Order: sequence, then C-alpha cells, then structure tokens
Amino acid sequence: MSAPSATRIRLSEPAELIAAVPHLLGFHPRDSIVVITLHGRRIGLTLRADLAAEGSEDLLAEQLMTPIARQRPSGAVLLVLGGDSDATALPHRRLVDAVDESLAAADIPVLHAVWAGSTSPGAPWCCYDEPGCAGVVADPGASPIAAASVAAGTVTFDTREQLAALLEPDGPAALARRARLLDAADAQHPLGGAAAAAGSASLARLYRAAAAGELTLDDTTVAEVASALCDHRIRDACLAWSAGDGAAAAERLWLALARATPAPERAEPATLLGFAAYLRGDGALAGLALEAALDACPAHSLAHLIRAALDGGLEPATLRTIASDAAADARAGIEDGTG
Repeated sequence: MSAPSATRIRLSEPAELIAAVPHLLGFHPRDSIVVITLHGRRIGLTLRADLAAEGSEDLLAEQLMTPIARQRPSGAVLLVLGGDSDATALPHRRLVDAVDESLAAADIPVLHAVWAGSTSPGAPWCCYDEPGCAGVVADPGASPIAAASVAAGTVTFDTREQLAALLEPDGPAALARRARLLDAADAQHPLGGAAAAAGSASLARLYRAAAAGELTLDDTTVAEVASALCDHRIRDACLAWSAGDGAAAAERLWLALARATPAPERAEPATLLGFAAYLRGDGALAGLALEAALDACPAHSLAHLIRAALDGGLEPATLRTIASDAAADARAGIEDGTG
C-alpha cells in the first residue's frame, strides 16, 4: 500500500497510470492487483495486494475496501499485473469482478479495469471491458510522476525485495557489541531531567549531521541515542522532525539507526522511519519499517498505531497534526521533567 500521494501529477489514461505504478509504490510489483484511487483527476491512495487464490477473491476485495472507503474517492482504477492473456480471456476476471462489485456498493465507479503483463516497457496491456482499449507499457522512467519522484529524491526499486534490503541490519558482530552497551545504558531508565535533555541534545546533533550529509555512527553513539529513544518523551519529541522542512534528514537518520540498532531497541528508530515514510506518501517503505519495528518488539504500541493508520488509509495530513501535538507535549515533558 502507498499512503495518499503527496504528488499532484494528474493522470487518468490507462497507459499513464500503468507507467506511474512503480513510482507510486516505490517498486515494480509482480503478480499483483493494484487499486489506484482518484479524487477528480488527482491520484489518491494506491493499494497493492498479491493476486488472490481461487475462491478467496471476495475476501481480498473486502480487505481492500477498508482503507478505500475512508478516503471517499471519486473513482478508482483496477490493474492486474501478471498471468498469461490472450484476446479472449484476460486472467483473474473473478477478482476484478469482486473488487468492482465492492467498489460499486460504496458508490465508487471503476474508471478502468486493466490487465498488464508487467510494468516493464513494452509489456502488453488490455482493458477488461473496453474493446480496442489496449497497448504496450511506456517507459515508467519517462512518466510525469517519474520526474516528480526524481525531483523529490525518491528511488524506485525493481522489486519489493530490493526496497526491503534498505533495512538490512548491520552485521551480527556489530549488533552484539551495541547490545552489550545498550544493556548497561538501559539500566539507567527511566531517565531523569538532565539525562533526558542530554539524550535529546545528542539526537539533535545527529539530525543536524544528517541534514549536512555528515552523519556517522559508532557503537557508543548508537547505544547512547538508541537508549535515549526508549524514553518515549524523547522519541515522541522527534516526531516533529518528520513533519517539517527537515523531513528528509530525519528519514536518513532513522534509516541509519534502524540498520545499526539491535533488537528490541531497533523498534524505536524503525517506527520513526515508518512514520517519516508515511508522511512522505511512501507506504511501501513505511510498511516495511513498521514490520521491522514489530519484529523487534511485537508489543510496540506506537508502531501498531501507525500500522493501523496506514492500513486504514488515514490521510498523512491528519497524522501530521496528531504527531505535532504529541511532539509538543513530549518536549514540554522533557523540559519540566514529567511525562
């Protein structure tokens, strides 16, 4: 799933939408159904799911409707990727019909229902119910949304696995060293006022270094700030960085710390990374980061809350407002020693 796109590129023709999909999701999907919601001619929420097994089409359609209904789009486009096709029998018709029926029940018209072999240039595509509506996929790298993605510094990966590799942890030896340091640092919790202020200051220095392109992490630094983030006042105060002009620097910092920090403390920077990616409209990276957070700490409450917001299609603007209020309360708690 992607969060509602912050990009206001307006696309409506099937060929344009197919070429946009890799940039909307952050990777080239395979054997998938993709639902692109539209608000007028503006792209909204984009969802992807594995193609349903025979007999489970209605269940998948029901699951997809939960976040779509929250968005109240004016229309939707259905795209099936993968499977063999010929002129008379497009694949996965039952799944398309199930999703179409669910959308119709919610008064959301399907503007196009399209099959494509893949999102690769030259792959064939064809509409399910529009004779003569067919063609080949254009180069996704030449689509208008590709230019917007490049301008925003967003990378589109060939596969979801390549995107997931961004979160690959550091080697076991490094993680073991930091775990020993964290064991000692975590024994000092809960943090007093001076210690909380020092931890916040250390994170602020790293944030500024990330903004300047000068971020470096050693074992001691990782242990110090990862332990500080376990104080929820400090972690919540950092939410504001992802909602402001320095959001890109915050995302770089959380990604670096998510790779460098052992479990269970890894859950804190991974959750902040998921939050930052969500606000940017990158639902694929947000989902992977939140998976990493919950793998590291299955009971992590903030990760569960952000995951629920992502699954429910909550607008990033709404989440940004909630997080800004939480960050302000957290900063006040650090300053007066409460929380």
